[in-house]
Amino acid sequence: MAGLQLQLDGISWEHDGGRRSLKPGHLLAEGGTTSVVLAADAADAEAFIDVVLGQTWPDQGTIRISGNEITSLPTEERGIAFVPPGGGLLPHLTAEQNIAFGVERRYRADHRRKHVHYVAGRLGLQGLLGWRPYELSPDERLRVALARAMCRWHAAKAVLIEDRAGHTPCHAAVSECLKTYVDLPVLVVSDDRHRVETLRSPGGSWEVVDGDGS
Repeated sequence: MAGLQLQLDGISWEHDGGRRSLKPGHLLAEGGTTSVVLAADAADAEAFIDVVLGQTWPDQGTIRISGNEITSLPTEERGIAFVPPGGGLLPHLTAEQNIAFGVERRYRADHRRKHVHYVAGRLGLQGLLGWRPYELSPDERLRVALARAMCRWHAAKAVLIEDRAGHTPCHAAVSECLKTYVDLPVLVVSDDRHRVETLRSPGGSWEVVDGDGS
């Protein structure tokens, strides 16, 4: 089966009193590969992520998944699984409870539990479900966060991973996603140029720049 694609064309958005865009202006993230967007700082990265996830709309341009435009769709209809920097787990909950946060509450409790265990099984987390975040290694916390993100969707269409200086590098989440969800495009958004160098692939890399392209 051919992999899915995440495509951004001519995107620009408002941030901190100015306009931002991507350079180059056409982003195509292919299924089974990692693509990287570099931002100057965490705030710039978060503003771009908000556009991709549908928390805010761009001033211009389009966002498509496998040819279907999603530019104006709300977050809950986009099918983009999101992993925050460091995983963002709730420290007072077990790994299983953290993962379960991704499952919609409208489903029955037994369905939610089966879905959590199915996704955890795919990601090799069965033996860690009773552990709390402080008992997990940094890479294990990222894998749990990936499971939570995937549990939100029965069929995610893309994975967005935020990598931020001061947090655990996102490599574990990226490698686990590429191994387990081989048809999904993985887009990493980072404010740390050096540590994402090894994530670059034929999928390519882009930068957040001032709206005039400078």
